[in-house]
Amino acid sequence: MLATLPAFGADLGLPLNAPPPPLPFTWTSCYAGVHAGGGWGQKDMTDTAGVLAALPTGLTAANLGIDGYYRKVRNLLDEGQFGQALVFTPFNYDRAEIYGVELTANYRKDNFTAYANMAKAYAKATNIVSSQYNFAPAELAYIASNYVYVDHDQRYTGSAGASYRWQGTLYSASAIYGSGLRAGFANTDKLPPYTRIDLGAVRDFDTTTLGKLQGRLTVINVFDKVYEIRDGSGIGVGAPQFGPRRAFYAGLSKFF
Repeated sequence: MLATLPAFGADLGLPLNAPPPPLPFTWTSCYAGVHAGGGWGQKDMTDTAGVLAALPTGLTAANLGIDGYYRKVRNLLDEGQFGQALVFTPFNYDRAEIYGVELTANYRKDNFTAYANMAKAYAKATNIVSSQYNFAPAELAYIASNYVYVDHDQRYTGSAGASYRWQGTLYSASAIYGSGLRAGFANTDKLPPYTRIDLGAVRDFDTTTLGKLQGRLTVINVFDKVYEIRDGSGIGVGAPQFGPRRAFYAGLSKFF
């Protein structure tokens, strides 16, 4: 025997109240203001001294040089990258001292040339006196009472290179070295040292149609060494920056 019962729905619609009509206009927020910045002109007192000497006649076209410098600066003008836009913004240190020594050497004989440079430098400053709103209070207070290294301070910087012309082609090699720029809170730390080696070749061509041409081939960072120039920390450094990876460049020049 089959029995049937009335069916009851569990999903019957319930009466809903109509939503209120939207307001014609509402204020959610309001901003009015001016964003401005600037810097003071700096004043320099600079002293330099140097000597350039030729080596004995047995090594013709060879020179050695040494140069020292000292700068005492008021209102040192610097630039930094602040915020997400990373726009360069000027600011001033109240006082600064910049000093160092540079050594140079070069040699030339027949088809061979070589050069080398080495520098040791110090760049220190204290008390930021403009655009202070870009800095954290703790960092600003520390700089106000201490001399700190500026962001472009690098203790040792060096470069060297050589070239040789063989059968009409000029072959060259060069290298750069840096002991590392500043990093960390108020530039109290520094990045690791780095080196980079580049190679190149240049040759002139005489053609009947286009005349004299010059072809050039360059290899940057031959060993594809990854090195960091800035790590995004330090005074006025808003983003990390790396040196170029290995790259090949070729060019053709026309002389007129």
